[in-house]
Amino acid sequence: MDAIRVAFGSSPPTSRTWTDPYDCAEVLRPFMDGNYSFLPPNGHLPLDGVDVHDDGDKLLFNLSESGLLETAPRALRFEYIEKAPIESFFLLELRQMQPTGVYESVDEYSEQVARIDGEDYDYSLMEHGIWHHDEDGNEVPIPEYAKTVLRLLSGKLLIVSQGSMWNHTNKNWNGRHNAMTADEIRSLIERSLQ
Repeated sequence: MDAIRVAFGSSPPTSRTWTDPYDCAEVLRPFMDGNYSFLPPNGHLPLDGVDVHDDGDKLLFNLSESGLLETAPRALRFEYIEKAPIESFFLLELRQMQPTGVYESVDEYSEQVARIDGEDYDYSLMEHGIWHHDEDGNEVPIPEYAKTVLRLLSGKLLIVSQGSMWNHTNKNWNGRHNAMTADEIRSLIERSLQ
């Protein structure tokens, strides 16, 4: 895999962990093309890019031109599968993130909001296209630069290659990675390669 060579050169580590969000973003950038991520407690989607949030504490993954995935990393673990490098993976363990307070209640793993000028709003704004009403009662449309943000409040995010066995095995799409350690995921992959 080209991304492994770009990130680690000709001698990738068998296993490595990062905790600083800036280090996490730097090592993940080469892997933002051709990946698939598995969300807590389930669900999956491709990630198109990664940056550190302005607060220096969170990671923002690009999902599309107008969509973001927000996470608070506790630790990012890379596992290199030498026998089949395409099966190598990242497991991002998340710190607990507080809900924005936009909603009365959210599930334990995530909330989806509309973000405009650094403020979070009910996601339904995006569906209706109206941000607010001005002092004359006229509708003010959602600005083009508004983002939809899926905030992962807890759990684990697994990032694999689109061509990996993990991505092509339906029983992995139930979010079982969320209850597994990186070592357990690695063992399962290595057993599948025998």
